[in-house]
Amino acid sequence: MKIIDINNWKGKKHYLWFKKYPAHYYSVTSKIDITKFITYIKTNNLPFFISLIYLVTKALNQIEEFRLREVNNEVVLYDVIHPAYTVMTDSGVYDNCDNNYFDNYQDFKVAAEKAINKAKIGVREDTSYNDYSRLDQFYISSLPWIDFTSVTQPMPDDATITVPRIVWGKYHQVDDKVMLTISIQVSHMLVDGYPLSCGFIKIQELLNEPERHLH
Repeated sequence: MKIIDINNWKGKKHYLWFKKYPAHYYSVTSKIDITKFITYIKTNNLPFFISLIYLVTKALNQIEEFRLREVNNEVVLYDVIHPAYTVMTDSGVYDNCDNNYFDNYQDFKVAAEKAINKAKIGVREDTSYNDYSRLDQFYISSLPWIDFTSVTQPMPDDATITVPRIVWGKYHQVDDKVMLTISIQVSHMLVDGYPLSCGFIKIQELLNEPERHLH
């Protein structure tokens, strides 16, 4: 990662303005078309959850603002962001796990499968939900039982407050398309409406061409 020189940074005004807000985060919820994605993974027997985590992580890594964090009152830009996500354990309770992001899908899939299989054994009482020693992550979750229209996130008062939080719901058929609702929450200190919109657009672009990325 590199430290951003605030005084010579285009985001200086936004950062200093919203830094004064006790709740400087906001979220946007949007529907995306996963028709081509769902057809491709079913045809090729690929896992839905892992494949979607991969594409979302790959897409958001391409937007610089999504790789910004506030660390010790400084703005830093990470080279790459990795996914941390919730997994339903065998005891019927969610726990968190994570794995490193690999640009190669097969390498990512192997790492994610290993992490998920370990997490499914049961809730780990000796670990935190998130690894507070690192902020180079996206926090990802899902509600695969319902299609929602909006989401609120429980927010801590700690260093993870500038970590983007992503959640999606149950996909459903709309005429000849399969649609999925995704909510993305970001800190307005670091991500304004334009890069947030670019994040949604980039996710849709990758989902429209699964054959290019999931091989």
